[in-house]
Amino acid sequence: MLRALPCVSALPRCRATSRWFSEMAAPAEAISKADDVISRTSRLFIDNQYVEAEGGRLPVLSPVDGKPFASIAHASARDVDRAVQSARRCFDHDCWPQQDVQARVEILKRIAAALRTPEVYTCHSGRADAALLTQVCDALCVIESRDCGKPFSESQGDLGVCADTFDYYAEVAPETMKTTYPSVGAGATHFYARIAVEPLGVVGCITPWNFPLMQAVLKVAPALAAGCAVVLKPSPLASLTCCALGELVAAAGAPPGALNVITGGPPEVLEGGGSTGQYLIDHSMLDKVSFTGSGSAGQKMLEASASKLRPTCLELGGKSAFIVFEDAADDLDHLVDWVMVGIFQCTGQVCSATSRLLIHESLEAKLVERLLEGIRSIKVGDPLQKGTLMGPVVSEGQQQKVLGMIQQAEADGGKIHSVPLELPKELQQGYYVPPTVLSNLAESSAAWKQEIFGPVLAIRSFRTEEEAIRLANDTPYGLANAVWSADRARTQRVAAQLKSGVVWENCSQVLFPSTPFGGRQGKASGFGFEQGIAGLKEFVSEKTVITGDRTGYSWGVYKQS
Repeated sequence: MLRALPCVSALPRCRATSRWFSEMAAPAEAISKADDVISRTSRLFIDNQYVEAEGGRLPVLSPVDGKPFASIAHASARDVDRAVQSARRCFDHDCWPQQDVQARVEILKRIAAALRTPEVYTCHSGRADAALLTQVCDALCVIESRDCGKPFSESQGDLGVCADTFDYYAEVAPETMKTTYPSVGAGATHFYARIAVEPLGVVGCITPWNFPLMQAVLKVAPALAAGCAVVLKPSPLASLTCCALGELVAAAGAPPGALNVITGGPPEVLEGGGSTGQYLIDHSMLDKVSFTGSGSAGQKMLEASASKLRPTCLELGGKSAFIVFEDAADDLDHLVDWVMVGIFQCTGQVCSATSRLLIHESLEAKLVERLLEGIRSIKVGDPLQKGTLMGPVVSEGQQQKVLGMIQQAEADGGKIHSVPLELPKELQQGYYVPPTVLSNLAESSAAWKQEIFGPVLAIRSFRTEEEAIRLANDTPYGLANAVWSADRARTQRVAAQLKSGVVWENCSQVLFPSTPFGGRQGKASGFGFEQGIAGLKEFVSEKTVITGDRTGYSWGVYKQS
């Protein structure tokens, strides 16, 4: 999910390929400043202050080389309660939810500006202080790349999307939060109605490790725009940039408690049992939970909310298809690039990755040959170095899972196409997986059916349009799909029949702050939305008010004569 950088300013700001920016390396100054940012911000952020956690610290291993390079706070049950209580005070007793939406808009604009410029507000003595400035934007990108392994250029793109998202919700919040006055019909002469749009309350936001800061912002920005108070809990595998988000929000003018950031497990367990995340979703003072992650974790979110009848938004996994018709033969260069964007960006760790390629049988041999040429050109290595197109997966556990799926595909009769990695000695303990193409897979094979969440593309051929649609829809997931054809009527016809929340025609992974993103309801990709007006409405509650236009009037149903 990337935004155009100055060198490609004519391009739209969107979730798209970072390969346009792949020649960028991390500046040496940013690398040196990253440690300063980490040491200042890698604590809990509660009541607009950085504080230590009762649960101690958790080590952070960089997937780049497998070595520890930082630590994060391990929030205890009491730490979680402090954060939720802070948010509750902000919502119930502060003016934050009641203030004019324009005041919140100005805060969002200041956050966006801070993310776009080299100068952003930082903290002094643990408290946000607007008088102190430091150049940290590129340092945040360095931290993101070291923490989750994505190339520096991708991290830059993510940061740009974060800024665009804050600006987008600053733009649309005033109109969306307006009270409206619906017609009540010509016969209702003594009544009128209004629909007030109010902030929902205190929200627990639990975010994943593949787009750490960006996924947090996709929840935090609309929640703050609506007037909610947020407790953000990022994944322990990649929390560091989210820790820094707290001071940005506070320095922009948000009151204590508007955004609290806590870190910890699962899978890490606190002394005496339980995890930070479980204590958060079990807390009775949350009005809503918004979660992005795996299906199994999503089920736990629902279990925790069920007894409370608490609304829960889930953005879960996918096994998206990319359908390629025979008339793509005249545009293979662009097609191959989009196919590779769909599966190798972020090392394939993208919920909407188009990880199943369905090719018309007349084009299969030629397209596979071009794809294999393409993967041989991908430079895999240190995400901070110039020219790196793909970094490691996020953890050793993820590496072993992905490699295990590839091995199982081969044992099941699949054919493996990949290029051996050539890593320098200092990176050989990192969590790298070669870009891989799988062919000759049975429809029932795990590699075809299950989300791998790595740089692995599974391919099959088809004969007819009907067969392609059937294969694409033959999955429990319903997040996204793509279709490529020179025939616009065909792409539109196929898109209408694909059972997913998003469909790309002649592209892949392109999204904008204004376009809602979420799974098709009734499928295993979750429910609810991020981005767009729909993303803001996840954090509001509508109230209908019916008013009798004068006293001294009633229906007279029980009036005594």
